[in-house]
Amino acid sequence: MIDADLAGGFGHDLVTLTELQFRQVAAALTAAGLDDTVLLVFNRLRLGVVEQAAALGQLIEEGARQQADLEAVHKLLRDAPVPILSIDATLGLHYSNEAARRFLGESFEQNGGAALRRALTRPQIGRLSAALAQPCEPTAPGRDLTLVFSPAPGQPRTAQATLLRARKPQAGTAGLWWLMLLPEAGTGPALAQAGADLRRLLLDTFPDPVSVTDADGRISLANRAFLRANGRSEAEVIGQLPQDFLPLIEALHGAQLDARVRKTQSGITLEQTRQRPADGRVTPSGAETTGGWERLRTEKTPLFDDFGAVVGVVTRSHDVTEEVRARELAEMVFDQSSEAIVLTDPDLRILRANVAFEQVAGFGQARLVGRLLEGLWGAMAAPGLGALPEAAGPQEAWLAELQARGIWRGEAVLRSSEGKSVICWSRITRLADASGRVLGHVAMFSDLTPLRQAQADNLRLANYDLLTGLPNRNLLGERIDGWIDLAARSGRGFAVLFIDLDQFKAVNDTLGHETGDMLLSAVAQRLRIGTGADHFIARIGGDEFVLLLGDTGAEAAQRQALALLEALAVPIDLPGLHQYRPAATVGIACFGAHGESRDALLRNADLAMYAGKMSRRTVMLDEPQMGVEAARELDLRNALAGAVERGEMVLQFQPLFALADRGLRGCEALIRWNRPGRGLIPPGDFLPVAQRAGLMPALDRWVFAEATRTLCRWRKSGLVGADWLMSINQTAADLVAPDWAEALTGCAGCACACSGLQIELTEDQLADRVPGAVEALGRLRARGLRLAIDDFGTGYSCLAYLARLPVSMLKIDAHFVRGIEADRNARLIVEAITGLARRFGYATLAEGIETEAEAATLAAMGCDMGQGFLLSPPLARAAFEARFLRPAA
Repeated sequence: MIDADLAGGFGHDLVTLTELQFRQVAAALTAAGLDDTVLLVFNRLRLGVVEQAAALGQLIEEGARQQADLEAVHKLLRDAPVPILSIDATLGLHYSNEAARRFLGESFEQNGGAALRRALTRPQIGRLSAALAQPCEPTAPGRDLTLVFSPAPGQPRTAQATLLRARKPQAGTAGLWWLMLLPEAGTGPALAQAGADLRRLLLDTFPDPVSVTDADGRISLANRAFLRANGRSEAEVIGQLPQDFLPLIEALHGAQLDARVRKTQSGITLEQTRQRPADGRVTPSGAETTGGWERLRTEKTPLFDDFGAVVGVVTRSHDVTEEVRARELAEMVFDQSSEAIVLTDPDLRILRANVAFEQVAGFGQARLVGRLLEGLWGAMAAPGLGALPEAAGPQEAWLAELQARGIWRGEAVLRSSEGKSVICWSRITRLADASGRVLGHVAMFSDLTPLRQAQADNLRLANYDLLTGLPNRNLLGERIDGWIDLAARSGRGFAVLFIDLDQFKAVNDTLGHETGDMLLSAVAQRLRIGTGADHFIARIGGDEFVLLLGDTGAEAAQRQALALLEALAVPIDLPGLHQYRPAATVGIACFGAHGESRDALLRNADLAMYAGKMSRRTVMLDEPQMGVEAARELDLRNALAGAVERGEMVLQFQPLFALADRGLRGCEALIRWNRPGRGLIPPGDFLPVAQRAGLMPALDRWVFAEATRTLCRWRKSGLVGADWLMSINQTAADLVAPDWAEALTGCAGCACACSGLQIELTEDQLADRVPGAVEALGRLRARGLRLAIDDFGTGYSCLAYLARLPVSMLKIDAHFVRGIEADRNARLIVEAITGLARRFGYATLAEGIETEAEAATLAAMGCDMGQGFLLSPPLARAAFEARFLRPAA
């Protein structure tokens, strides 16, 4: 090594010496007598040598200065207070100062070259190696990172590290790094102890039992959950072999597993069953133990030191008893579910199917596994597409939706092993893990056969009558609409026949609903048989039927209706009713002539039917004025409803007198309707409407109650005697209702006897042969009430019922009375009636007497009593009392 001072002086003297020597040589050459050319060459040589000597002297001086700088840097590195190391990419140590040696401690003393590796844990080595592997130029800024060193066992130290790339001495040589460490304050034993305490605290708060066994199989660490689960203290466990405090078989099994982990240097996971202690201890979840078995999932993991050697085994046990129970329950649900469930792989190949699916598909588990799920499908349809056809479009559509959305739901047809098609509601869901990797699919199928059957039943209930099996009003409306469309296109008309049974209510009320249902079923069967292939029959409610006749005009429809009624009237035996002949009234409306809509046709046919009933015609064709009459009747019906409650009904009284002496014998109570804004309305204008509207029972009861109260009041006031006759009109059909006779004879709560009351029934009502009427009238007669036959001779007179009914009076209709003195035929009829009455012991009364001649003629013919305008028209109660009734003296 050249000293700096020496090198500097030597360079200066070298130039001076060289110049002196060349001068001496030049003098010698001149003395020798050499020519100028030689001297010129020599001078050039001298000049070059002097320049080279000067340059060499400069180089010697620069080298001396650099050497001095290196010595200064070396001294700085050696005496620096912070650890500085020179390392290569493999963490090999090439240089370290005194501070670094002190920092590394025992690691440096044991092996200086590997001191850094020994002082770092494996994670720290990985971090440092990753930083060294990144490309970096020597002129780039340093890289900072935090490293934790363990220069001595149990003494971790943290330092902020800075990496600087060193210049390569020459191309092709390995690169070096300068590593400068700045230790953090307080990273001594106290901090190490604090870290150990923190790790122990975290371990104790872990709910699962955790233990660590060393290389000899002894417990070196155990958390509180482990001690609690085994009922031991830390002193009884730490440093002991498992067989010292665990059951021998369990301990030996654990030791075998630990040996396997140490040998393979890889962890294992297993589930095992053990007896849960029943000594009042609690499980890791905090529940008190009650004995029995528990299921544990145990994980054993190797524990490595800083150099990768296995120094122990970490064991963690997790109570999975409830998890296993839930899994077993899920298995039970899967196997025993009534829903068909299938598990598939990502390609929709069947992995597993439950029993319900096997039953639907008809295949066993062995034949299902591995098959494509779509291979069992016949067709698919998404929700809202209506009924599922046999082939519902390309199957790629549902598959594309499943792949895009991860779920598909809709209807699918499963083909069973027997070739049957089972329509199912299906839901296929994709199964994926947390990373999104597809694990498979779960498909659930619900057999829609019961639902389809229920829908068919509902459809049948919605469109067909349960009693008769005929289509109902709903299906009739759809069929009429279809026939209207067809008629509009083809020009072919059709007819609507509205059929209503006669006297059905009387049969139903008298003989019971069961007999009524039998009658309806028999009528429906006869109507069904009597219609052709292009006809349509429906029951729209109660005793009403509608028949559609295709390609039929008005005349043909009337002929068809008559033929149908003739077939319907064949006698039938019903319980309590022998050889009953069903009868009906038919109203007809034709498309085009009587309406072009469903509502118009049905309404007009209905109106025609009611018109037929009122006119006693069995077949009636719709006419324009029927609509006007129907509107009027509807108005009357609405106004009549509640008229009794509103107090709009009143009674008027017309005297009954003896033709022989013109003395008063009684009166007839006649109902009038005092309609607001219309005045008094006679009974002929509203009673037929009330009859058809079913309002007669209320009117009859009111008439009877009001007449009875009036009669009682008159008797108590002495206005009339005990022989006074109060005659009232009633309806025969109402008499057969339960408790009707009792209600009548109860005299509306009056204490007076019912003697003197007379009920008037028309001959037409008796001719209708209302079942039970004879018996009801007999009970009334037994209680003192009398019976008069009103309008006798105008109806279908039958002498048979005169012998059977408890009749007390025959009332001759005013039609025979008017002008009787000049009408020979009328006199003959009246003579026959009076003669008949005398033979039966009945009294006779002539209605509508207006002249003295009529009264005299009737008296001469033997008629007992009369009433009419000759004596007085019907009067209000007050007017009647003032004119005809006088208190007894």
